[in-house]
Amino acid sequence: MSFQQGLSGLNAAAKNLDAIGNNVANAATVGFKTSQAQFADVYAASLSGSGASQIGLGTKVAAVAQQFTQGNITASNNPLDVAINGGGFFRLDNNGAISYTRNGQFQLDKSGNIVTSSGAKITGFGVDITTGLIVATNPGPVTISQADLKPQATGGSAGQTGAKVGLNLDSRSLLPAAATFSPTDPTSYNNSTSMTVYDTLGNPHTLSLYFSKAAAVGTWNVGTNVDGVGLQVPADAAVVKLNTGYLGTGGALVAANSLNTRALAVQAAWPVGSAPYIAATNVIASAAAATAAAAAIGATPTPAQVNAAVAAAATAAADMALMNSAVIASPPVGAAQIAEAALTLTANTAAQTAVAATTVPSATLSTTQLVFDTAGQLTTAMPFNISINLAGVMTALGQTNSATTPLTFDLDFTGTSQYGSAFGVNTLTQDGYTSGRLSGFAVAADGVVQGRYSNGQSRNMGQLVLANFTNPNGLKPLGNNQWSESTESGQPLVNTPGSGSLGVLQSGSVEESNTDLTAELVNMITAQRVYQANAQTIKTQDAVLQTIVNLR
Repeated sequence: MSFQQGLSGLNAAAKNLDAIGNNVANAATVGFKTSQAQFADVYAASLSGSGASQIGLGTKVAAVAQQFTQGNITASNNPLDVAINGGGFFRLDNNGAISYTRNGQFQLDKSGNIVTSSGAKITGFGVDITTGLIVATNPGPVTISQADLKPQATGGSAGQTGAKVGLNLDSRSLLPAAATFSPTDPTSYNNSTSMTVYDTLGNPHTLSLYFSKAAAVGTWNVGTNVDGVGLQVPADAAVVKLNTGYLGTGGALVAANSLNTRALAVQAAWPVGSAPYIAATNVIASAAAATAAAAAIGATPTPAQVNAAVAAAATAAADMALMNSAVIASPPVGAAQIAEAALTLTANTAAQTAVAATTVPSATLSTTQLVFDTAGQLTTAMPFNISINLAGVMTALGQTNSATTPLTFDLDFTGTSQYGSAFGVNTLTQDGYTSGRLSGFAVAADGVVQGRYSNGQSRNMGQLVLANFTNPNGLKPLGNNQWSESTESGQPLVNTPGSGSLGVLQSGSVEESNTDLTAELVNMITAQRVYQANAQTIKTQDAVLQTIVNLR
């Protein structure tokens, strides 16, 4: 008689119970894969025995196979918790030893590396810090940098588009009531809008755009200023003209045409004996200044005295280049007669350039008019180039701004129209931003780790990779929810999530154990009955043997 069959059955049932108990114990282990004891029958090798008459010797455990089926995915509160939905394993680096896991409960170490609870580093592809593009080379530890995101000037480098403005200018608009353009005078322009642009230090500047309808059909003048100062007037002939003041007897202001907002105040009193009838360019800034200047002048000067007075004023003025010659048309004829002065405007374009060059800060456009066809479509070539002189601009701390000056970028009005409908802004974008601090991060479905910054920007920090195997059951269990490759598993197939046979990632989630507790409890009952049955065969064999012994 043999007890071998019953003994092997007891051993097999005990191994089965061990596997079931391990599954039950890890029912709450994230990423755990249930095991299944697989059995095979045992026969003695016999050269003389035939298969039909040979009796087996019992059973044995052929393998304990893990079942790599998908576990349920549950949301968590940790953005670095990552679940794999589909095939594949996370690739880990533990001081050079490579292992694999399905447990996506990650955290950051003191160096910013994404690691497991045991300290193994998750690996993936790095990122080009200049372009922000993923560099698919040999996988290495993925690190989340805590450094501030450096600022980017508007249109400050190759590949940047600068600023874009899309709007509709109402074709029904009338010419502005005030001929002199001033941002503080709403009657001097039809519409306005503004946008924030950034210099190389990330300082914000408010760029204001003013639109005034011009006399020419389908033409609009564009005026700009920065931070409320440094006005640059539109390039319309009626606006570019320099100041002309006509003074009457006794210093009364007969007419003053202050068409250039870059007028200068009187720098020095007029010499006694000079003309009360003068033509002044960029000297008379207001009616009060004109009256004060005329009051200091004599009544009957000669033309030579007039020219001498104008020359003296030009010498005292800050912008001598903007002073044009004054010509006296005729000497005065009586105290009540008003002599007319003719101003020779020989350098309108040069004067406008000089004005822009001496204004700090200022915003100038290479072209300052928008022209539309009869269908309301923009015909002016785009983009404009805008230049902002930042010299002397003060920061919020009261210190001089040392950003690169001038700040230059393209200003594109493509998409702007002139229809018979109300003014409206449709597009207002620019590609600059101030510096930012890391405020959060997330892992995308394709494994890209993206950081979010306080300035509203986001940057790629790396990309997690997954590995798969031809025979996952050939992997060697290491504990800590990790496996290592073996000769039975084959070489790892490493690629980005979502490619080939690899699954996708779900951030802020974990993959639960795939243990089915209900099924395991039923299996446990079955294994118990099998164990009892095998024990009964041993008991029966013992009873038979005892009967034989008692025959004596």
